[in-house]
Amino acid sequence: MRMQWLVLGATAWTLGGCSGPDVKVGETTEEGHLAAAAKERKEARADEAQYEPNAERVTAVGFGGPVGADVAPGILVEVNPTTTHLSDAEQHVARAKKHEAAATLLAKFEDSACEGIPPADRLSCPTLMSDQLTSLPNGIRLQVGQKRVVAVLAYMRCHLAFARVHGYGEESLCAFAVKGVTANASEDRTAVELTSSDPQAVTTLHGLVLAPFKGL
Repeated sequence: MRMQWLVLGATAWTLGGCSGPDVKVGETTEEGHLAAAAKERKEARADEAQYEPNAERVTAVGFGGPVGADVAPGILVEVNPTTTHLSDAEQHVARAKKHEAAATLLAKFEDSACEGIPPADRLSCPTLMSDQLTSLPNGIRLQVGQKRVVAVLAYMRCHLAFARVHGYGEESLCAFAVKGVTANASEDRTAVELTSSDPQAVTTLHGLVLAPFKGL
């Protein structure tokens, strides 16, 4: 099975381009980005509703700056005080587009990582009760044999990508899909190794050795 593996530094990628905080691709899930985009667009509509095209405010300006009412002004300036709502609305729309772009990027990342794996199979763990699980200093080793290592590795990487896009910790997700974990084949190509530089993730993986999960 050919597996396209797209490296996504999700926590580092940002979508910039307008004032306001940048949108980080990995700050939330695909659904989270879409929800944030909807919120930004709602706020944009609220700002647009406060704009009044015919609103005016006249400011008296003297040659040396603003003057009192008892002094003849040098210039009368007419401004619309509600135009700031339009600029605020534009910023909300710009941030909404960033979140929508991030959601699209995450969806493409999942599709690439899960190429050839049906959507219905992206929730099932690619391991059997008979698979031998052993602890490593930085993770765990799933002894699956040479015949299964390629398929299991592809499924495991898909599960990790699925969790990154849709969220970790849900009961429906594979228990091996732990945040901060990467999957690779062992040097002898007989096992899949799940490892992490995050001590908490390693602790979670070690806990799975004591309670293996049945799957595909």
